[in-house]
Amino acid sequence: MRYELAKQFSEFKLPNEVKQAAKAGVQLIGSLNFTKMMMFANEVQLTNDDIDYFMNMRPQRQEDESYDDMKMRGKFSKALLKYRPHLYDYSVYKK
Repeated sequence: MRYELAKQFSEFKLPNEVKQAAKAGVQLIGSLNFTKMMMFANEVQLTNDDIDYFMNMRPQRQEDESYDDMKMRGKFSKALLKYRPHLYDYSVYKK
């Protein structure tokens, strides 16, 4: 399941209503890329384990993946890294 998240993210499209609202000048929660990541994370119920899985993978091709799969995973990992402070659930850690 985790490995398929990168492919699902690359195929995920924002709803037309959101794109039209952005063109009309309606204030969104952030940029279109940020909105895409937040809507995707909500749809697939992204967990801390999923984020950690992709953050801990080496940025090189795995034995069982093609070059295109590696590029998809890389883009997804970069998006996760960029938006990690907004996605990661820090409340599970006790002080």
